[in-house]
Amino acid sequence: MILHTKAEKPTSTLKQNVYDALRGMILSGEVSPGEQLRERDLSEKLGVSRTPLREALNQLEREGLVESQPHRGYFVPILDLKTAEELLDLRLMLDAYAIALAVDQISEQGLEELKGVMARLAEFAAKPELAIEELAEEVRVGMQIHEIVARESGHRFLYETLRQLYGRLSLLIWVDVLWVDKWDLTRAEHKEIVEAIIARDKERAVTATKLHVKRSRDDLMRVVQAQSLLHGKSRGRLERP
Repeated sequence: MILHTKAEKPTSTLKQNVYDALRGMILSGEVSPGEQLRERDLSEKLGVSRTPLREALNQLEREGLVESQPHRGYFVPILDLKTAEELLDLRLMLDAYAIALAVDQISEQGLEELKGVMARLAEFAAKPELAIEELAEEVRVGMQIHEIVARESGHRFLYETLRQLYGRLSLLIWVDVLWVDKWDLTRAEHKEIVEAIIARDKERAVTATKLHVKRSRDDLMRVVQAQSLLHGKSRGRLERP
């Protein structure tokens, strides 16, 4: 998985490539929760120096996908029940608030962006089977619906808060995809949300959003709780299936 040497691409591209590679390793389960991210090993694996690697790790730490421990280095966080529940409860409240605001004032550009996202999601849905890279891309595209809604709410601090929250939830969202076999339902929920926004039906949009987030929250909590019981721990470490 060697990316490139420093002479091949600009520094900014190198940083982004390292970030993308590490994020993909975490979200795909190649690196397990609780596992240490050893800089020397990653530097050799990706074929890059420590500087862009540390910059990528710092960015991932800000997003909640890695955590640093004094004198020990970086680790993929273990998802505990309390943290998962708090993050998902917060998303339920803020997503519903954002869409209530967005329906009233979404711009034509915002509506066109949502239609474009749905067109892309339809392409994924039309395929009989998705490779893991395609599934990861569909997850990313699907999250754009919520990001557009947050932006179109017109509430700057709400938008910034939700963007940070979605970053913190990236690992949980990926768990939802890998462990909970309800992706067709997720697609249908996204479709209902976007159709309600386009119709400027606030009540329908808020209801659809609450059902979507709550269903995902309940599914994820069952996964985390089951893993916690399975391993006999108070903290719910998620193992790869």
